[in-house]
Amino acid sequence: MSNFSIKLTPESQVKINAMARAGKLDLRPTLNVIGKGYRKEVDMIFDHQQPRNVGARWPQLSTRYAAWKAARYPGKPILVRTGKLKRSMVAEGSPGNISVIGRTGATFGTTVEYGIYHDSDSPRKKGLPRRNFSEPSERRKQIWVDQIEKDIRHNFEVNGIKVEGAVMA
Repeated sequence: MSNFSIKLTPESQVKINAMARAGKLDLRPTLNVIGKGYRKEVDMIFDHQQPRNVGARWPQLSTRYAAWKAARYPGKPILVRTGKLKRSMVAEGSPGNISVIGRTGATFGTTVEYGIYHDSDSPRKKGLPRRNFSEPSERRKQIWVDQIEKDIRHNFEVNGIKVEGAVMA
């Protein structure tokens, strides 16, 4: 699965650590908005069967598997049989959904065990192509970075810390 993190300048990291220890840093409102946006982004990836950073669509099902799936799960798209994996990624609170939001960070994803076999860069069983469903577009990531930077700057200002230069590395 993908991992999206933000790097801070060393000076900002020191200030943020001090604010976090003092309980004066709270990014939860911004992280809640980002979580909603992330779930919408993943929903679009599933709906369009298209990874966000690669121009190609997901590889098609093999002829044999497509026939088997059509007979047992008619009309279901790629990576959807029961809908469990998709729901776990796009519906907060659904079984398997991970939406953990803290004061200084957040984690979004799924505990559905077979998701990693489709989404990760790890070696996979013969014939199982990667169908990345968790990686947001670079454009979307930049929007979230900008939101977080704005929130961090606001937190600094509210706490009397003058902000000069970049907050993000």
